[in-house]
Amino acid sequence: MRAFQLLPVCILLACSSSSEVVADPDAEPIDGAVDDAGDASTVDGATDAPVGDAPPSDAPPAPTSGKIPLTLEADRGAAAAAVVSLGVPFPPGALASDKSLALFDAAGAEVAITTTVLAKWPADGSIRSVLVAFKTTLAAAAKATWELRYGAPRTLEATGLAANPDGPVAATLPATWLSGSRVSGVLLPVAANKKFATYDTELESQLGKIAWGTFGSNCASTTNHRTYYDSPHGMYQLYARVGDARHYRRAREEAVWYRANELRWYEGRAMAVQVCQPSGWTPSVIIDWGVLRRMLGQGMLDDYLLTGDPAAKEAVLGLGEAYRRNLLALTSGKEVTLEVTERNMAWPLMGLSAYYAIDPRKEVKDALESVVTRTVAWQARGTSGAFEHDIVRPDPSECSNGPAGGSPFMTSLLVDGLMDYHALTLDPRVVDVVKKVAAWYETKAITTDKKAFRYLWNCLSDPYDSSDYADLNLLIGHVFGAAYHLTKDPKWIGFGDTIAASGVEAIYVGRPKQWNQGARAFGRYLGYRAAGAAP
Repeated sequence: MRAFQLLPVCILLACSSSSEVVADPDAEPIDGAVDDAGDASTVDGATDAPVGDAPPSDAPPAPTSGKIPLTLEADRGAAAAAVVSLGVPFPPGALASDKSLALFDAAGAEVAITTTVLAKWPADGSIRSVLVAFKTTLAAAAKATWELRYGAPRTLEATGLAANPDGPVAATLPATWLSGSRVSGVLLPVAANKKFATYDTELESQLGKIAWGTFGSNCASTTNHRTYYDSPHGMYQLYARVGDARHYRRAREEAVWYRANELRWYEGRAMAVQVCQPSGWTPSVIIDWGVLRRMLGQGMLDDYLLTGDPAAKEAVLGLGEAYRRNLLALTSGKEVTLEVTERNMAWPLMGLSAYYAIDPRKEVKDALESVVTRTVAWQARGTSGAFEHDIVRPDPSECSNGPAGGSPFMTSLLVDGLMDYHALTLDPRVVDVVKKVAAWYETKAITTDKKAFRYLWNCLSDPYDSSDYADLNLLIGHVFGAAYHLTKDPKWIGFGDTIAASGVEAIYVGRPKQWNQGARAFGRYLGYRAAGAAP
């Protein structure tokens, strides 16, 4: 086996050498109900994915042995034989057994640990994340650097140690490891981001300036809704790109806040729906449009894979099961709710992908694939590469005549969900869909000045040919990174960089919604492009 040294993430991914008009397109009508219920099977918990003829990986083979620095920081007071834990993520193919993972202290002595597999990569059955729990003693504010080694059997076992993600000691991994592991997608560490450093500077600055505690769950206004666009996901993306205790604690705080304040449980705790859903919901009732986009499967999955918290797992399963059982309602009747707007398809796709990531049962996979199949067919019904639909229906005040249009920013959410799905399945259909979408952005949805995308495309009552919405480029830009990642066509890096530059120039992340919008996907663009251009 090859020894692995901690290298910059671009090596892991085989790389080569203000004042703005802020988009707020979120006033949408509430949907009605349909009569038929979906499949009401219960969730039994995670199971192993079958390992058979796996599709080829979309990344170079990962080293199967190596060493990972582990930083311990007693940032919440002194620790005396305290349980410390973390989720340790691995890229596809790197770790076959959690018993091949060992921990060594600063003196080089092995430390007894308890390990639990949190998730596997369904395509090849290798471990995606493993919970590591152990005990340590540290003085208040003290730091220590230990080492995880993988690729050979360990000799010391601890029994019965559970996850303790909020204990007195934060255990963190380097940003190079976290970003390269694909725990939250293909990312680039902040320290390696030279080309668009202003983006990270502004993101970090505003994270500390926003009075997050003054925002809550606001069903009437996305502008004042704290977690809209998935703040836990955005914050965990930033943590994975920085790799320190402060960013870990902040992301963790956001995930815990979301679960405590925004989930309502059904059938015991088998299903979870965001609290803006009117009372009396059952799977036969269409989940409201405004609720679909407040059900944060990506952020809950990040929290689970990086902490092993059972509450995070429960949330992923509960949200995913609610989506799964609601699919019949969402796809029945005169109006197919999933196809009214791109994001109505996107959020269930992201939630079901998160569900399948930790519970790869057949019925979960079938539900997920049914959404993808519907997405592919939706695009194929048009000729533009967009997911064409009546853009008057979501909000007539934004467009009064647009029978066959599309929303560039909503489309980016759908591509994000497709790439989550592709990371799990390597389904080749995704390649063609993303290629067509990227070409649509490049040739049709772009504004005349080539600096942004039309707020709505093919709106006959308003062409939206203005770069006033260039701040949305940070939400959209990952699409072109994904197109490069899937096709290796370098033109998508060149085009993506032009769009990214305009987005960074127009960046506004001064409120929770806009911060989440800017943080949730641009790190993925940086990660994708690092495989083909200097970061």
